[in-house]
Amino acid sequence: MTVAASHPTRNILIDSALELFATTGYRGTTIRKIEEAAGLTPGAGGMYRHFRSKEELLLAAMDLYQTDVAAFLARTGDLLELGDVRAELLLAAKLLREFNERNDALLRVLILESAAVPEKAQRQFETAWEDGYRSYAAWLESRLGPGTDVDIQAAAIQLFGALAQYQLQEGTFANAPLGVDYDRFVDAWVDHWSRFIESARR
Repeated sequence: MTVAASHPTRNILIDSALELFATTGYRGTTIRKIEEAAGLTPGAGGMYRHFRSKEELLLAAMDLYQTDVAAFLARTGDLLELGDVRAELLLAAKLLREFNERNDALLRVLILESAAVPEKAQRQFETAWEDGYRSYAAWLESRLGPGTDVDIQAAAIQLFGALAQYQLQEGTFANAPLGVDYDRFVDAWVDHWSRFIESARR
């Protein structure tokens, strides 16, 4: 995660811990391992100068994530005003990929370690995704126009969900689903939703 924390060591601890959580598990990661990975003396209590526990560290990471989500959604709304649906979809895919790459380790932790991470972190994650769905729903509604018969919310879940799921699966398992590379997937995604919107406008 690259969103700046309030102190350089805090940022290093968060980044180091998230990589460990993503590779060895939240429960399997000890404070000593986090300190060692962050370049601190293992067992000397360096982490406790910034966080009282692993849970507090993860919740601090979630706060940074939510800040990044808010900035991403605000920026995306302004940028997706190109007057061309295909161009807007391509840009949406690019922006979401950049966002997921910035937050790759945290996303892997929250998805793969969902049963282990604190409930508060899961709730924050769900709220962030709901915000994403609402953003796509607003964009889709504006492109379909008033009086549409399309279930905007259900369609937005499919629109956002398909793109997010591909990127998360590709990042988590380090391979392209069914051998379909990212560019090919995005081309098909843009074609599908461009045609869907064009058809629904009629």
